[in-house]
Amino acid sequence: MEAFPAPRVASDAAHPAAPRRSPAALAPLERERLLTRALLDLASSADREPARHAACLIEYLGMLGGRSAPEAVAVIDGRPPVTAASGRRAEALRQVEEQLREGPLRDCLAGAVADGISLTEAAEAVEAGAARWPRFAARARELGVRRVTALPLTAAGPEDGPAGSGTGAVLGALVLYHDAAADPQPPECAVPARALAEAAALHLRHRRARSQVRQLEHALRSRIVIEQAKGVLSERFGVPTDGAFVELRRYARSHQRSLHDLARSVVDGTAPDPFRKDA
Repeated sequence: MEAFPAPRVASDAAHPAAPRRSPAALAPLERERLLTRALLDLASSADREPARHAACLIEYLGMLGGRSAPEAVAVIDGRPPVTAASGRRAEALRQVEEQLREGPLRDCLAGAVADGISLTEAAEAVEAGAARWPRFAARARELGVRRVTALPLTAAGPEDGPAGSGTGAVLGALVLYHDAAADPQPPECAVPARALAEAAALHLRHRRARSQVRQLEHALRSRIVIEQAKGVLSERFGVPTDGAFVELRRYARSHQRSLHDLARSVVDGTAPDPFRKDA
């Protein structure tokens, strides 16, 4: 059985290479195999950096949608945010949102879901994009975009509903730009987009959880060392442990040292003079 190639990832996360698109619609079995591979890869690549993750999300969307796949932008929130775009128009619209400070991507990163929102001038519904983002909608129409779908990548757990439901902390976003104004999204594009967004969100959720665990482990180790240092100084100088901690903190601040490193030096016997018994 021939395996599908892993997606290519550009070295510059802000301007990744245009995704490969299938020249014709995939056969149902081929499409199912590719979708399965994409979901597993996006959800389980634990060590993938955010820039690669955003680019892979865009790449798989293009591979699954073929020629009918809409242009898209994926953003992974962070400092700074990481962005991948499938084409020049998608990147241009992302920049338009930055300039105008309005649009589906900004709303999506705030937790709002925009599901097939029309940008046409004829749209009169309150939820229509022409009403929600009038300046962005005008610029998008100039570029031939008539409808958008914006899916937040959230930190919601299973009990909070799907990753694209708008619940939980937003870790990123996937925005699709459609040429058609009124036709429903093609099934080969719409369904994979939601599934890919949920898989990508699962990866980000696990990545955040691992980061939090590492932070807690570091804080615990640091606390243990500080408690040991307090005990050493209390016994060495006959002072209460609270007083020993006050002196440790005062010295660390005045000498711009890490409290953890200072405490470690006390425990290891390499502390500076004020904390040495023979000083």
